Amino acid sequence: MAYQPGPAGEHTAHAVAAEREARGWEQRELAERLTQAGRPMSQPIVSRIESGARRIDVDDLVALAAAFSVSPAALVPAPEPDEAAPRRRRRRNEPGPVELALADDIDNLGDLIGMEPTHAAVAHRLARQMDGHHPVPCDECGASVYVPNDAKILPNLARELRATVAALVEGRAVDDDDDDDDLGDLGGI
Repeated sequence: MAYQPGPAGEHTAHAVAAEREARGWEQRELAERLTQAGRPMSQPIVSRIESGARRIDVDDLVALAAAFSVSPAALVPAPEPDEAAPRRRRRRNEPGPVELALADDIDNLGDLIGMEPTHAAVAHRLARQMDGHHPVPCDECGASVYVPNDAKILPNLARELRATVAALVEGRAVDDDDDDDDLGDLGGI
């Protein structure tokens, strides 16, 4: 069954196309920039993203935002407020879309016992910085999106977040069968 994006996926697909077109880039050029930045993509993949035929994961979102020098939050719509709930602005301590996606990815890694806890904490701090806290209306749909105060730092934040998540994944992939410390399972405590 083909992927069918929801409203947020459609918004993000349109936002990616709009950002690319605003810069006068061809899809091929965006694909090359993403590949050079460490997120290999081809022109057909960019086309599928922009048409909504391909799901965008958090790594894609961060790489696309870095390529455009915008916050990842600028590419996704702000959550629609519950009609029954009073309208309010997102508070600084509330997670934004990058931090929420990161938390989901970390949860999918499973048991992190024995891993360096600061990697996850650093990843969350970087995601919060990328989410930003400055609401601006989306040019496409008018929904509020949040951007950091200085979008120029986004490429560096994106690289650092990717490296930190890679360290988490790499640490998770260590084979526990190579336990040569004669301490059994207690060696990781």
